[in-house]
Amino acid sequence: MTALSKGHQSGRRHAWLASASCLSLLVTLAPMAARAAAAGATDASAGEAATVGEVVVTASRREETVTKLPFNISAYGGQALEKANVSTMAELTQQVPNFVIEDAGARSTASAIPIIRGLNASQPVVSSARFFQSPVGFYLGNSPVTGSIPLFDVQRVEVLRGPQGTLYGAGALSGAVRIVPADPKLGEFSGFVTGSVAAVSHSSDADNSEALAINIPIGETAAFRFNIKRQYDAGFIDQHDILQRQNGNFVNGAPILANPADVAGSPGVYFNKKDVNYAVTTSGRAAFLWKPTDKFTLNLAYNYSWVNGNGGPLDNPTFGGGPSPLDPRRTLVATGDYERSSPTLEPFARRSELALIDASYDLGFATLATTLSYGQTNGKVETDATVNLLGSPYGYYYTGVPANPRAVIPVTNPDSERTYSEEVRLVSKTGGAFDYIVGAFLQQQKRYIGLTVWDPGADVQSAAAHGGSTLPLIEGGTYVPLFADGASYKQPVIQHFDDYSAYGELTWHISDRWSVTGGGRVFHQTFRQQEYAQSTFFEFLLTPTNSNTTNDHILKLNTSFALDDRNQVYATFSQGFRRGGANAFATAGPVEEPTQLLTYQPDKTNNYEVGFKGTIQRIYYAVDAFYVDWDKPQIDLLTPYNLTPVVVNANQAASYGLEFEASGPVSWVDGLSFTAGFAWSHARLTDDFHLPSGDGAGDIVPDAINGFKGDRLPGSPDYSGSFDLNYKVSLPNTASMTYTLGVDYRSSTLNQLPQISVNTPSLAAPGYALTHGSISYEQGNWEAELYGTNLLDQRTVLAAPVRTLASHELVGEWGNSFVVARPREIGLRLTRRW
Repeated sequence: MTALSKGHQSGRRHAWLASASCLSLLVTLAPMAARAAAAGATDASAGEAATVGEVVVTASRREETVTKLPFNISAYGGQALEKANVSTMAELTQQVPNFVIEDAGARSTASAIPIIRGLNASQPVVSSARFFQSPVGFYLGNSPVTGSIPLFDVQRVEVLRGPQGTLYGAGALSGAVRIVPADPKLGEFSGFVTGSVAAVSHSSDADNSEALAINIPIGETAAFRFNIKRQYDAGFIDQHDILQRQNGNFVNGAPILANPADVAGSPGVYFNKKDVNYAVTTSGRAAFLWKPTDKFTLNLAYNYSWVNGNGGPLDNPTFGGGPSPLDPRRTLVATGDYERSSPTLEPFARRSELALIDASYDLGFATLATTLSYGQTNGKVETDATVNLLGSPYGYYYTGVPANPRAVIPVTNPDSERTYSEEVRLVSKTGGAFDYIVGAFLQQQKRYIGLTVWDPGADVQSAAAHGGSTLPLIEGGTYVPLFADGASYKQPVIQHFDDYSAYGELTWHISDRWSVTGGGRVFHQTFRQQEYAQSTFFEFLLTPTNSNTTNDHILKLNTSFALDDRNQVYATFSQGFRRGGANAFATAGPVEEPTQLLTYQPDKTNNYEVGFKGTIQRIYYAVDAFYVDWDKPQIDLLTPYNLTPVVVNANQAASYGLEFEASGPVSWVDGLSFTAGFAWSHARLTDDFHLPSGDGAGDIVPDAINGFKGDRLPGSPDYSGSFDLNYKVSLPNTASMTYTLGVDYRSSTLNQLPQISVNTPSLAAPGYALTHGSISYEQGNWEAELYGTNLLDQRTVLAAPVRTLASHELVGEWGNSFVVARPREIGLRLTRRW
């Protein structure tokens, strides 16, 4: 039995034990909750939560309520996220209008693109780490995030829509997201323990999780907080036609032969596997607070996350069965919803760590603060590239002539990142005519992005097919040479990036109601990329290096006017910026690419926005209209024929639209409250662009990469929204019942720019609406919650496949793979607080 299958079966045993325990708990609690509900009476004021507008946030580097901040921000409390069964950033975006991360599972942490206000021009779902900088800045407190940070034991999450370049730097081209953790508290011993189990439709497995958080005071001036969580996400995809490999090695293990005496022509040995796309996430945080005086505060924290599993939420109901495209002697069965036919399993793993120091000192007139952080992440994703590579111009090199009947081409995408950052800022006290923030920022980053293409067993098979000959590759592809480890192509890439910047914002309170803020950021950035490429097919070894340096600045101007004590109108001009960089590839030979693609420029956004926000009769609202002009949009892609990873620039794009949020009590029904959000964004190219690319045979196609004015930007819906109703009933003995029902809506999306390549046509994923709900019972320090997601159990396509025309001709519909949302989950969560 392989390590992969052992881990999966262990997870299943754990899941079913947890299921039995929670089922017993549900049977015990249900009659008690029913009796309490029957005896209870509603109370409009009992336990009513503050509206979203009154949530205190620190996005401006000062404590302020959402209502008072004169820009677009949404805040989501930690307990609200827990009740909504949100544990990852991708899950959060399902409920945040105009914020999208297409959830391709835990394996896609390094490759998923966060999209705010439609600002994305790349394929939203790929397997490997991205070569460019994220368009959205992610922060844990005041520290830039490296890797994956689960949403557990957090105070809140703050989502800032629109460019945030002055305070958050080059990674905030379209917005910023701050995860504010639950920090240690002085003089308080507290904590909670929680566990959950959930049945997953179309799965014989079950989700489960266990978590603990403890706050421990240390004397009167210090405190320690610790949390740990383990979460098991059950698989629901059934995979057919998996090729058995030697030693259960699904990376470079050679296929097992059905007839060992016929090395050249023997079929492979195949098996099926249910629920292949599982994931196990273990995370923890240790934080220490020391506050020896009222003026000085020191926070130390270490965050850890480890996730591993197999596969992603990919299915293919379009394949009708028939002879195998790779071995016509085999007949493949048709695949349906949540089923897929693919020759290899796809294990993955990722470890992320982030250590930080936050210190601040109250100078009286201002607070001097500094944040130092060091983050690292290491991941590895295995992907089946059989369809894509056999559909490339040189695909026959992988199978020989005649073709290998056991062809399987796994690709390994390892990546790592090491990031050190330091920020020093001076934040003035409020109350005078002027407020200011000034700061300096340093970041040094080293990234490794690898690619290894395997062709296990192809050398032995092709040699046997030609009488044992292992002559060098000749025209027609008679023999498939491999490296000693079974690889056919290796491409490690190393990136170095340094950012030195200074920033500031000054606010002038012209009157009690009218304020004007101006700000800017200047920076010096250097970038260098090295690539080492080796191929057995073309007998070359490449070590190209390219680099660039950027000096630039961005600006911000904001004005706000208070209509009264609780409502204001504001207008903002803000700029965002993302670093440029360099590509590295062969500029001669059969896989050459044009020198025009060796560098890509920084891209910049100019955001114009007006909005109203405030509260009316305890109802919080925020509405805004925006226009974002995007200069030189960066596109992360594979070239159409050679499939070389590069980043290129388009010319111009724009996004404009409306955003609306509201929340609060429904006055005519005691205990009833709501939250609602809606967004419309029209994100399109506003200018044509045309770029060359290699054709896979040593020539250049001058117009291979295209975009045209009016083309819709990929990955972002034109319309998105969410609506939740919450009904809270107060019961005797300080108990309560809370009922929640909600729906999240997204309109259709594209998988890439519609005309970017004649070789890879784009496809649309249809719009969808997903429902969720929960029933929770609270008494004293105990809470039991019955929750459900995707209540109508809809098969929801999040992203359509990207395939070359040649792969369609070669294997037809067999090669499709659609990213789908998790089917219905019904679960029970039990929490004990103290």
